[in-house]
Amino acid sequence: MVRYVRHELASGAAKVAGIVAGTALAVGTRQGRQWSATDTENAAIVAVAFLVIAALVRSTRFGHRKDFESAGPLPDTGQASGSEETAVRSGSLFVLAAGLVYVWSDIWVLVLLVASDYLAKGVVGGLWQRRHGKLLWRVSEEDGEHRLAYSPLSPPPATRTATDAPPA
Repeated sequence: MVRYVRHELASGAAKVAGIVAGTALAVGTRQGRQWSATDTENAAIVAVAFLVIAALVRSTRFGHRKDFESAGPLPDTGQASGSEETAVRSGSLFVLAAGLVYVWSDIWVLVLLVASDYLAKGVVGGLWQRRHGKLLWRVSEEDGEHRLAYSPLSPPPATRTATDAPPA
């Protein structure tokens, strides 16, 4: 089980970093396509516009909001947080994105759109968590499928007595 928002944001950031690394490697080694200031500015505008559009769509009932609202309570399975799964997946996405951009420089647009979608899912999930006071988790089922579950955002405070002594 992994924290949903951290997982989505790490995946999106890995893809964006892969685009930057692949482009820098391609330009540095092959003297490939030269980037002008206008190209870079247009890429940034496209990325921000798609990120905003994806976040707006994801925050509706047609997007992930229905998945968040249908999430059940987190089962007490005693599993670890799964941060190593997120790290391995992010590293793989970084290498894949960098390799694709290095081999075919024009695919960066597609990789950027996919990365923006991951970032939008993370942002929308984070906003939902904040509004509802719940922490979203991505839980693996026995059949390999994933579902969302939630836990309280912060643990309940310890019960104290009037003399500030722990309860018996």
